[in-house]
Amino acid sequence: SRRSTQSVRYRFDFRAAMRCYITLALATAALEGSPTGKVIQLLSSLQAKITAEGEREQKQFEEYVQWCEDNAKEKQHELKNSAESQDSLEAVIEKAKSDIATTESRIEDLSASISQNEADLDEAKAVRKREHGEFVARDREMAETQDMLERAIQVFKKQMAGLVQVNQASVKQLVNTVTVLMEAPLVAGSSKSKLQAFVQQQEDAKDGEEMEETGDSSGGLQAVLDTLEDLLEKAEAQRSKSTKDETEARFHFDMLKQSLDDELKTENKEISGARKSLASYKETLASATKDLEENKKDASSDQDTLSHLQLDCMQTASDHEASVQGRAEELKALGEAKRVISEMTGGASSKAYGLVQMQSATKAGSINQVVSSLRSVGKSTGDVAVSLLASEINSAAMSGTTDDVFAKVKGLIRDMLERISEKAKADAKEHEWCTKTTAETEAKQDDHESEIAALTSKADKAKSAIAKANQRIATLEAELGELSRMQADMDKARTEAHANYLESKQDYEAGIEGVQTAIKVLKDYYGQSFLQQPSVSSHSASEGGASGIIGLLEVAESDFSKLLAETEADERAAQADYEAQTKANEISKAEKKTSLKYKRKAQAETEKVLEDLKSDRDSEQSELDAVLDYYSGIKKRCVAQPEPYEERKRRRDEEIAG
Repeated sequence: SRRSTQSVRYRFDFRAAMRCYITLALATAALEGSPTGKVIQLLSSLQAKITAEGEREQKQFEEYVQWCEDNAKEKQHELKNSAESQDSLEAVIEKAKSDIATTESRIEDLSASISQNEADLDEAKAVRKREHGEFVARDREMAETQDMLERAIQVFKKQMAGLVQVNQASVKQLVNTVTVLMEAPLVAGSSKSKLQAFVQQQEDAKDGEEMEETGDSSGGLQAVLDTLEDLLEKAEAQRSKSTKDETEARFHFDMLKQSLDDELKTENKEISGARKSLASYKETLASATKDLEENKKDASSDQDTLSHLQLDCMQTASDHEASVQGRAEELKALGEAKRVISEMTGGASSKAYGLVQMQSATKAGSINQVVSSLRSVGKSTGDVAVSLLASEINSAAMSGTTDDVFAKVKGLIRDMLERISEKAKADAKEHEWCTKTTAETEAKQDDHESEIAALTSKADKAKSAIAKANQRIATLEAELGELSRMQADMDKARTEAHANYLESKQDYEAGIEGVQTAIKVLKDYYGQSFLQQPSVSSHSASEGGASGIIGLLEVAESDFSKLLAETEADERAAQADYEAQTKANEISKAEKKTSLKYKRKAQAETEKVLEDLKSDRDSEQSELDAVLDYYSGIKKRCVAQPEPYEERKRRRDEEIAG
């Protein structure tokens, strides 16, 4: 990392400087070669060794503590991420379960609705089939009855017009015809009574006797004829109503069938989509459940690792504290031993080893040895201050007396050590500032870079959402345009079809009115002649031809009425289809407009969010640039050193040792 490659300023151990000062101050005792002096020298060396070991151990412990903190933070961060992931996965699982339950319930509802609609459709088809069969049978029966009535009316009219001789055969034919008609369901009530009276009257007459040509006989025939004509008119009206009812029933069935077919189509499509969604939700649930189990295992493993790490670090800290305490006690014992030896063995050593007699010669040799050592250290380390110190000591030795030479030497060395100590403290303070400031700056840099990365990711997602929204908006606008075009085409086609219907209706109604008028005119004219039989040979109404013409006109009237009914039924069906489709288009159009409105609103909000994200990212980038500029200045101050800390420490140790 950047921190591992950064050169740092070193710290100078003031206690090591003091040990060097004490060692130099006791140079006379070492030069005199007394056993107590050697003991003090050995004790000092042992103290220096123990102190150096303590410093190394302290440095290792500090690095270990930093390692513990870094690993603990890393594991805690991983545990935090695991907890967040676990919450997110649990939310996904709950949502998937909710979606599955909702979708399964929807599938059940759709299945029940589909089954019900299919049953309703089958029932409607069965009812329609039965109704149509009943209509066909009823229409066939009514057509036969109508045909029988028309033939009976023709026979009666011929009898009354005198076109057929009234004899036993003709009377029997009339009776048989009336008897058959009496069995028809249409004949009931007073009509049936009149026909029964006619049949009974004829059965009471003598066999073979011709029908009397009296007014009473003609009146009886006319009454029967009127009854038959009323029955024919009623039969035609009932048949027309039956046809109209059948047309309406077929129309209602077609509408119901179309509605059920549309519902089934929509529900089948919806249930197919619901089943696909259900499979997707189950897949999401399985994946999230698996990920949650793995996440819990990883979190448990990280928690165990963190617990062991904390225990190990606490145990190591406890061991280090015991080591520091033991080292302090050992140094205290060594210092106490040196104090006792220095204070209590001075007189005995002086007497035993004759230090007073050899003091002068020994001091001079010792000064020369100190000067030589200092010059050697200054030359090897390249430190001008040490070389200057050697020159000052030499000058002091040459200019001063023997008694105060060592006092001056001690003073010069003390001053030198103080300068070194002050410089070491300044270097240590600078190193501490560099380490703290670098760590804080790098943390700020990491925070800004993480925030920029997060903002960039959010901005990319917002761009993607905007692109999808634009695509959906374009699709909705195209669909709305297609709906408008389709509705315009439907309006135009409906207008044209309605105009055609009005024209056809007018033509059929005019045709029916014309036929009915013609029938009335013919019946009014020929009806009078049907009641009289000409007595002389002269021009008479052509009753036979007139009957055929009236029959054809009545057929035409029936056809026109049937076509008018079918046209009206078709118009109603077309209008209903048009209104249903128009309503569906309006609903779809409203839904799409609403969706388009909210899509545009969401797009505008997303664009606003994107602008805010860009602004936040630019702000973060500006802050990051400022942090990088500041960090560059820190590196120039703390990293760009002429020599590394280890080299400077080694050189200073040599100075102190010298």
